[in-house]
Amino acid sequence: MEVGYILLAVLIFIMYGVSCWCSSIEGFEDGKTTAKHDADIYDEEYAEIYDTLWTPNELKKYEQVSIQDITLADKPVKSVRVLDMCCGTAPLACFFKELGVEYVGVDTSDAMMEKARHLCPQAKFNKGDVTLPQLYSPKSFSHALLLGFSIYMFPNPKIVSDNAYQWLQPGGYFVVHLVDPDKYDPLHDLASPFAAFSLQKYNLERQTESVIYFDKFKYSGKLKKKKDEDDASYEETLTYYDASNNGGVKYRENILSLNMPSKERMIDIIKTSGFSHVENVDLVRSGKEYQYLAYFTK
Repeated sequence: MEVGYILLAVLIFIMYGVSCWCSSIEGFEDGKTTAKHDADIYDEEYAEIYDTLWTPNELKKYEQVSIQDITLADKPVKSVRVLDMCCGTAPLACFFKELGVEYVGVDTSDAMMEKARHLCPQAKFNKGDVTLPQLYSPKSFSHALLLGFSIYMFPNPKIVSDNAYQWLQPGGYFVVHLVDPDKYDPLHDLASPFAAFSLQKYNLERQTESVIYFDKFKYSGKLKKKKDEDDASYEETLTYYDASNNGGVKYRENILSLNMPSKERMIDIIKTSGFSHVENVDLVRSGKEYQYLAYFTK
């Protein structure tokens, strides 16, 4: 039976490889190209597809259960005040509001926060830069979250962990999404043959490119990272089917710069802010192998 599953996995993986190869040889047609980098990526168009790409339901549900079991089970509701740093579209906002706890999401993108407000109108959102210590008063929150690869978007993550430590009350929790940078599966669920099952272990080379077909464009995203090096990037191309309905733009290119030290080194960086490392919860049960929720306390 196990051999059969492996053969099926290999067959589907070969089909996926052929699909990616066909996509790679299409080449660029005539048309304008627009490029966006880092924070500029998160505009209205990207906000519409963000959750589809980066927040699969199984992951969201698993995060909710983990955070509730580890950090909320023994706390009175009125004592909880959650700061969701780099909240984006705030996929956990309504979860916290339904629990009856106070929630604040903060982000630099107007478009992402507008989407978040649409998804959870009862939650509170602030526009702000979490690298600025004056953004919030000391000891203002019982919980701080930094999820969705956010910590890897900062050249110096210690600045962010320092601020989280300052904003948290004594005994407060800092919850961070971490990965093993050279091992995790960077394919989006919609681009993977099995959304909850990684085929990376059955391939000689790590597969890093996702191809997804949306209504108005073809999406391709690829992690670019050399083994054992911190510098990385995630590069995306949106190829529009009809450039005439898109201001003549045929391609949109996004380049997101990433700083990806090993999981162990990132934990050590966060600990230098004063945090104690409590535990790592493996996200493999949500289909995210080599990804974790790391829990720290002040």
